[in-house]
Amino acid sequence: MPRDDSLKRLGGGRWETRDGRFAIEPQSGTWVVVDNTQTDELGLPLVRGPFGSLTAARETIDTVRNTGPAESPLAARIERARAGDGGKRDTIDRGRAAKEVANHTAASRQGTTGGAGISAATEPARTESPPPALEPRWLRDLAPADRRRARELIERLERLGVRESEAIARAEITRDQPALARAGLERAISSAIATAKGPRDAGRAVVDAIMHGRDNELGARWRLVDERGRQIDELETTD
Repeated sequence: MPRDDSLKRLGGGRWETRDGRFAIEPQSGTWVVVDNTQTDELGLPLVRGPFGSLTAARETIDTVRNTGPAESPLAARIERARAGDGGKRDTIDRGRAAKEVANHTAASRQGTTGGAGISAATEPARTESPPPALEPRWLRDLAPADRRRARELIERLERLGVRESEAIARAEITRDQPALARAGLERAISSAIATAKGPRDAGRAVVDAIMHGRDNELGARWRLVDERGRQIDELETTD
């Protein structure tokens, strides 16, 4: 491996190349490679993996250095989903308009033929699907880019089963609060405690979860600092 690809240990099970471009991080018993020079469609560092071993992750770094930039596989999927949703709405709107014109024409014909058949006044009411619920006011008041970002964040949180997804998105985007990082910390700590074998093991697992500093599924990142803002990179626990 080239010299720039040699790894230095950061603590918490993380590794980084000497030039700082790539980081290797543990995730649920596997490894992922974080490329700090490329971003995904959410503006976050591009993540590759998972890999079954640290060796496989290092080999991926070597391969990526010799290839061009990679586009996130989620980008095309999101664009297709947006296009498909827009087409569905257009079809519904056109179908509803055609139905209203047909109803009006039928009522006019009945009036000019001396009331033959069932009149428009006595015709049974047609049942229609209720209109879609309006988005909350705070979401509609956002600029287009922020509104799109908020919708995507809410969908991602709901897909991962995170409670109060709308409240988290609102605090993160409209109030500039670290709500997403708080949710990521809660998920990381809860998982560490749930899988721990005892109190001592739980303490170490919680420390590792905090020092890990990110939830790749959630798209959240955080860091531990002291009262002077200095970052704490390692935290040793005693037996």
